[in-house]
Amino acid sequence: MKKLLRFFVYVKPCLPQLVAAVIFGALFGACSGFGMPIIFDKVLRKIFMERAPESQSFWYVVGIAMLLPTIFALRAVFGYISGYLMTYASVDVLRRLKQDIFQRIQGYPVAFFDKFTSGDLLTRLTSDTVSIQNVLLSFSSEVFRQPLQVVGALGFLLYLCYTKGQVVFLLIFLAAVPFCIMPVQMIRKNMKRYAGKAQVRLSDMAQLFGENLDAAHEVRVFGLQKPQIEKFDAMNGEVKWYSLKMAKYELMQQPFMEFLAASMVSVTFVYAYFGGIDFPTFSAIGIALYFTIDPVKRVIRMCTDFVKIMPLIERVCDILDYKTSVPEPENPVRIGKIRGELCFDGVNFAYNNREVLSGVNITIPAGTSCALVGESGAGKSTFARLAMRLYDPVSGSVKIDGVDLRDISYSDLVANLGSVPQYPVLFNDTVYNNILLAKPGASRAEVEAAAEMACAHEFINALDDGYDTVVGERGDRLSGGQKQRIALARVFLKNPPFIVLDEATSALDVNSEAYIQKAVDLLMKGRTMIIIAHRFSTIRNVQKIIVFKEGSIVGYGSHEELMKDCPEYKKLYEKQAAK
Repeated sequence: MKKLLRFFVYVKPCLPQLVAAVIFGALFGACSGFGMPIIFDKVLRKIFMERAPESQSFWYVVGIAMLLPTIFALRAVFGYISGYLMTYASVDVLRRLKQDIFQRIQGYPVAFFDKFTSGDLLTRLTSDTVSIQNVLLSFSSEVFRQPLQVVGALGFLLYLCYTKGQVVFLLIFLAAVPFCIMPVQMIRKNMKRYAGKAQVRLSDMAQLFGENLDAAHEVRVFGLQKPQIEKFDAMNGEVKWYSLKMAKYELMQQPFMEFLAASMVSVTFVYAYFGGIDFPTFSAIGIALYFTIDPVKRVIRMCTDFVKIMPLIERVCDILDYKTSVPEPENPVRIGKIRGELCFDGVNFAYNNREVLSGVNITIPAGTSCALVGESGAGKSTFARLAMRLYDPVSGSVKIDGVDLRDISYSDLVANLGSVPQYPVLFNDTVYNNILLAKPGASRAEVEAAAEMACAHEFINALDDGYDTVVGERGDRLSGGQKQRIALARVFLKNPPFIVLDEATSALDVNSEAYIQKAVDLLMKGRTMIIIAHRFSTIRNVQKIIVFKEGSIVGYGSHEELMKDCPEYKKLYEKQAAK
């Protein structure tokens, strides 16, 4: 129930539509549950049991007969308006929900994506919310109409009991209520369990499918088609099994409810026969029972559908209620343009209780170019991520110009930050727009100048549509080196005072690397730059080098100083030089 209340914030803006829908739903229920039995009683009695041609004119009989289509017409109008307003509200609620999920994901730190895979998130945002929407559309249009219809029909039964002394009919209905509730209680637990398992497997399938598409090259080179097919088939089979389990429990209730309704009609028929009840009264009772049992069946079906989406609601709430590990400061320190002094003070960090950095203490002066070297897994990338506040340290602090990053607003930090990852991602847009996103207000001349500095201008002009060429999904129409140069062009365009490069030249050919290295050397001047180095040839012009080993800093200085005083650096350098 707490999870459902969580959604009230999305419902609140639609309260006027919901209130109007309830009003029209009440009128629909009155027409169906109370009006129909009354009309059947009056029409049948007046026309078939109380025939008096000399006292009833033709138009009187026509008027009585027209009550039935009039009630149906009113019922249709009220039902349509109520259903439309409910649909409007539910669609708008889901729109707000999806927008909020997407917006929240944009603000979550990188640690969030360590917990949720891309396939799982895609399933939660699309499949889960669509399933919730489909059920809510049905639920919202029926949740008020059907109970009100039951109330109307039950009101008629009470009226009948009062006017005709037929208490037995009410007792029949009350005796049937527990039998209506029992199926829901029986299937609820199993339905929820299997629905949750099925949705988890659907997320796994989405993740596997996405990975298979991203790794199309590896799958074919290493002949992984059969294992991938078998893995997907196993997951698909589990989803089928869970779906059949849900269907088994769900399909039990409909025949049971129909049998119950038929039994109630039979009991009513026997009682009416031996009780001497006339046909108009019996038919009115039958209509009242129908308009009582039928909405109960619908309500039970709604409850079943609702049970099925409860695991989906919980999965969506997992995203909405995620507690960020990198929160925005309540009273941020305004920093403007930074100088770029970076200080790690007693920093410790761990991934899932696995220590990655331990007791890191270092200060990188403003305007210093600094390379990070060490064996794979030594902590270089984690150091850079902490410097960009993609994560917060477990203990200690990371400061820029003497201000803890946790006290700086995200927007202020990003305004001063530039980065080129080892495997940059381009959006499925033009080359021009992919560069422009670093500085949306830049002119075309500025974009082209940035591309020239990144040694990208020449190859861009050689493309079919030049800067207006669409790069494809994740930039797949370009080579790895071309993508990295466009990513570098973004940084040149933004021109931030603090830059992190994750081996920005690793995918370039020797000729292009020379040009890029020259451009990076120019970019270093007057800026704080951290370069994660996998090849020593790319850091020959940096001012300082930090040497990592097993999560600790074991050396800091220039190349010459480290070759003299740091055995670990000397070993790494000589190992690579020997290749």
